[in-house]
Order: sequence, then structure tokens, then C-alpha cells
Amino acid sequence: MSSVVEMKQGSTPQAVARATPPLPASALKLTRAQKAAVVIAMLGEAEARPIVERLDDRTMAQVATALETISTLAREDLIEIAVDFLRELRAASGSFSGGQDKAREIIANLLDQNRYQQIYGSEESVESGAEEVATDTWQKLERHDPQKVADYFSSLTPNIIALILRRIDVAAASEIVGFLEENQLDPVVGHLVEDEAPDAEIYTVLAHMLEIELLNKAEGASEGDDSHLDVIGEMLSLVPSDRRDRILAFLSSTHESKLKSIERVMFTIDSLPEILPREVVSVVFRELGDESMTRLLASLRTSGGEVTDYLLSNISSRLADQYRLQLEDVPEMSPEKVEKVQREFLLSLMSLKRDGTIKIGKPEED
Repeated sequence: MSSVVEMKQGSTPQAVARATPPLPASALKLTRAQKAAVVIAMLGEAEARPIVERLDDRTMAQVATALETISTLAREDLIEIAVDFLRELRAASGSFSGGQDKAREIIANLLDQNRYQQIYGSEESVESGAEEVATDTWQKLERHDPQKVADYFSSLTPNIIALILRRIDVAAASEIVGFLEENQLDPVVGHLVEDEAPDAEIYTVLAHMLEIELLNKAEGASEGDDSHLDVIGEMLSLVPSDRRDRILAFLSSTHESKLKSIERVMFTIDSLPEILPREVVSVVFRELGDESMTRLLASLRTSGGEVTDYLLSNISSRLADQYRLQLEDVPEMSPEKVEKVQREFLLSLMSLKRDGTIKIGKPEED
């Protein structure tokens, strides 16, 4: 289902006469009849038919009128209506067939499969471990940075924020409220004043949502974790030298604290004597083969004498002499050909590093 529901007014004179102007895109202002109309629309024709068939003419007329008075609802409003629907179904007498399953079906229409499974999990996990997970979630939320929690709340509707605040310790809740945006404050407090008692399953869903979208996300981005910088270093290794120098100058002025970690994993042709251990050189020659290494050595003839000497001095003298003889038969390369050959070599070197064949990189400084 689309994340936005659009319901247009009827085109008949009677419909135009009885229709009111479309409401703003806010579920907070919808009547119960309008919310019911939205739920029916979200279910689709096949699923909604058994419900519609049970409605009398008067009720059906109310639903039709409600549909005409709704213009556009955003995804957030649909989620809010679905949560309200779940809460009321759980509190109902059971006269509605489907109950919790139907509510989950609506949530599934609003969320992608990944997020739905993360929030609900398997049936077994929901039934056996939901309470323990939720309890731990609320405790973690109470310890979380209140400013970051308030920033996250800016993407939620006031009634959902109120449900979350009601569930945590009053001291932690008051700190978060202190950081809420002005336009959120009044409606959130308004919902807190109301005596709402949602079903435990709603809090389970909210707890999973908080874990996925706030708590686990924050834990995954710990300050000491610089592993993502390895990818940046490898990427810069393959960028032409003039652009790489410009990027490094930019990083030096704006992200100096990260620059050493990036440079440590960068490989360039000129840095091979520094990043390629002596005992690894013979492994590289063996893995990449005569043709590849001959092309690399040929690309170094103009300005790579130091690198050539380092490479040939760390293989057997007989093999080094063989490569020197082969180089005599290789024609001079254009600058474009040199860059291409050296880039291919660096890509091969990265592959050997990734599959664990060799270890490469500048030693870490104490």
C-alpha cells in the first residue's frame, strides 16, 4: 500500500452539496467515522467487503460522507490511525473478527517487510519475550541523552510521544519534555492529561520501534568505532592523485582527527615501501603472476625507481633478474596507460587484503 492515502470528494451534485471542505492532513482532527473510513480504505476492496456488508445503510452513509471529507493523509497519520485501531480492537468485546491479526495486517501495509518483522518479530518471540524486551527498552530510554530523544520525537505524533513519556520514569520524562519543540509541547501535554490506558501490545510495538530507530542505531555508531574510515581510505587510494590531494587537504582542515585513520589504510603506489611488509612482497608476486607484475614494473620506469627497487629487492635475485629482462621488451606506456595499470594493481592488492591472503597498511602509532 502507498504511504499516502488520497480520498477525493464525490462528483455528483448530491455529494458536492453535502460535502465539507477537505480536512488538513492530520489524524488528530479526524472523527471516529473518518478514522473508520480510513481503515476500510487501507484494507482494500477484498478485505473490506465483509466489514461493509455488515454495516447498515445509515452507517454506510456516514462512512461514505467521511471518505468525501478526507483529502490526503501522510504515512505518519496512517500509522497513528492503525495504532488507535489496534488499541480499540484489544479493548472491544470481540464482536469484530480478526482483532489483533487484522491490526497487524494494516501495520504490514504501512511498513516494509524488514521493518515489520523487526518491530513484531516472530510469533513466538512476541508471546514469550516481549515483556522482558520492552522493560529493558524503557530503562535504556531513561538513560539515553534527553536531547537526542527529543530530536527523535520530532518525527512522531503527539499522542505517540505521550504514550512513550507516560511509560518512563517521571524524572527522565521531564528532561525530555524540556527539549521538545514549542509546537509539540501543548499537544503532547494535552494527551498526557487524558487518562489513556493502551493495551500492553501497543507498548511492545513502541518498544521495538524505539530499539530499531533510536536506541540500537545510537549504540551502533559508537565514538571509538572508526571501521567505516577503512572504506574511505581504500576509495581515496583509487582516486587520481590530483583529486586525492585536494580531498586530503579538505579533510585536514575539517576532519583532522579522522585523517590519520584514513591515511593509515590508504594504499598508493608511492607508499608501497611503507605499507607493504618485506615478507609480503614475494606473496604478491606469486598471487598476481608474471604478466600483472611485469606491467606494474613497466609503469614505474619513469618515476617509480624507488618502488621498483623495493619490490625487486624483496624477491629472489634470480626472479628479479628475470623481471628486468622482461621489462626490456615492454614498450613505453602513455600516462593514461600507467594510471590504468597502477589502478588495476591496487585493486588486486585490496582483494588480497580482504580475503586475508596478505596484511597491508601503515603501522599504528602508539
